Amino acid sequence: MCGIVGFNWQDNHQIQLLASMLNHRGPEQDGFHVADGVSIAHKRLRIIDLSEQGRQPIYNEDKTICVTFNGEIFNFEEIKHELEKSGHIFKSHSDTEVLVHGYEQWGAGLLEKLNGQFAFCIFDKKKNQFFLARDRFGIKPLYYYNKDGKFIFGSELKVLLKSDIKKTIDKNALEYYLFFCNTPSEQSILENVKKLLPAHYLIYDLNKKQISKNEQYWSISFAEQLDCGEEELKRQILERIEKSVQMQLISDVPLGAFLSGGVDSSIIVSIMRKYVKELNTFSIRFDRPEYNESHYAKIVSDKFNTIHHEIEFNALNVKNLMEELPYYYDEPFGDPSMVPTSLVCQVARQHVTVSLSGTGGDELFGGYPRYYRLDLAKRLNHLPSIGKSILRNAALVAHKFFKIEGFHRWLNFFGQSQPDYILYLQLFNSMFPGKNQGIEKLARFDYYEKHFKYSDNASNAMNCDLYEYLPNDLLVKEDRASMAVTLEARVPLIDHELAEFAARIPSHYKIKNKETKYILKKAFEGILPNEILYRPKRGFGMPLREYMRDELKDYCHGIIFDFNQYDYYNKNELEQLWQKHQTGRSDYSRLFWNILMFNMWFNKWMT
Repeated sequence: MCGIVGFNWQDNHQIQLLASMLNHRGPEQDGFHVADGVSIAHKRLRIIDLSEQGRQPIYNEDKTICVTFNGEIFNFEEIKHELEKSGHIFKSHSDTEVLVHGYEQWGAGLLEKLNGQFAFCIFDKKKNQFFLARDRFGIKPLYYYNKDGKFIFGSELKVLLKSDIKKTIDKNALEYYLFFCNTPSEQSILENVKKLLPAHYLIYDLNKKQISKNEQYWSISFAEQLDCGEEELKRQILERIEKSVQMQLISDVPLGAFLSGGVDSSIIVSIMRKYVKELNTFSIRFDRPEYNESHYAKIVSDKFNTIHHEIEFNALNVKNLMEELPYYYDEPFGDPSMVPTSLVCQVARQHVTVSLSGTGGDELFGGYPRYYRLDLAKRLNHLPSIGKSILRNAALVAHKFFKIEGFHRWLNFFGQSQPDYILYLQLFNSMFPGKNQGIEKLARFDYYEKHFKYSDNASNAMNCDLYEYLPNDLLVKEDRASMAVTLEARVPLIDHELAEFAARIPSHYKIKNKETKYILKKAFEGILPNEILYRPKRGFGMPLREYMRDELKDYCHGIIFDFNQYDYYNKNELEQLWQKHQTGRSDYSRLFWNILMFNMWFNKWMT
């Protein structure tokens, strides 16, 4: 992977400065194009074609087109052969070079041919335009600023934060962050700085100093469903996942795999082992026994004879890492699993340059209980008033006498009837202490409603996650954590051809009698042990709740409550919730982590 940055004027000093902000993404080579009224830079981590011929920017034959590219094109060899037949001459063995010749041959049509994870900018000298594009799922990031005749793009927000633009918090993005621990798909935390949406391309007219086109080139659909039996589905799942994993093993440097012992990462390892002679796998464990799932990873490692690396971490390791995170997560990010993800990336980078993960399996194959709970939420929300009243009173009694927060949270569904997207966001969101808190604010995110267009509830929920949760949270987390240590992460379960197939699998095969990922698990019976396939699902978590009550209590309290540089939340209300958390009767660790990470980010980048 790499880092890219550029802008629509010539300034050698500024482009050098901004490129240096991306050293962690590509410390091995750099390259610059400062001419023709533009400045473009590239920081390279060498994965394919390690020679000087792979240095970017890369040009076409007459140097009228050049590209700066972050990512990998897994089918570049077949595209290259097709272009060579049309007369294009290649000077390297790099996957990057197919982009300049492909753009020259097909224009925006190039994007339909690419299988990969990418974000890139092509400078077209003849048309005097920038052509920016991002992969179908948003695996690779791309930010841009467009105001007052200035256009700046970059792999990470930090290149904009270090530019001479006005840094103003976008209040809508902040409100979204406080609910969902990340920023929205197209917005960033800063006003006038946007993200190019996944599966979109943008054309910036350098003459007119304006965006002339911003269009979607691909979408996924759950509308058409496969008409075949369980055995045929299992066969195709095995075949297609293996094809995707095998394609993503292309590399001129060592590669390995993250291994949590969960279904998805274990699937990746089971296939990789066929093709990688000495396979390194990586996992971590925390010092609290209830968070230690290392025995599951060991089962998989032993079965497939991998070289397994596992390290234990504790609260001090977490504290030290917390102080580094705001630099690499240069936008506020509050998913606590950023910590174990960052730690396992540190372990992996000691041994390999590329690591494959199982990210995306839950969203495509129905892995979250909330997918079937949406049915229940809808039934409760659309009950007659008398039914809601009875259940509401029962939940209140359960909460009062048993102090079970889960009962209190379900009170959200006994109020006024709500659209499906509101119900799902309530299921998804961890920031609701209870009652109807936040319902009105959630209604402002009405653009979510377009994801709920199918007759099937589970398909709607998965569709929503593929467009929102996956690119805004999971892929951001993995990209920043891996790139912080100069590690390339690959995600074969969201190969777009595999994803198109998975979307067509009827949801009753994905979730059966509340068994999540039913058909995926059935496909891998006999390959993976049942104790892996049918183990209770747990997230990739850490003892955040306990750390905030014990080892990190004072440290976290200070960052949250002694911070006085803005007034975005009510500290008196927060103090009450903090005390409730300390009693052990309530768990507000996610809420406090959100605020803590925002404060640390603010202190790093806004002061």
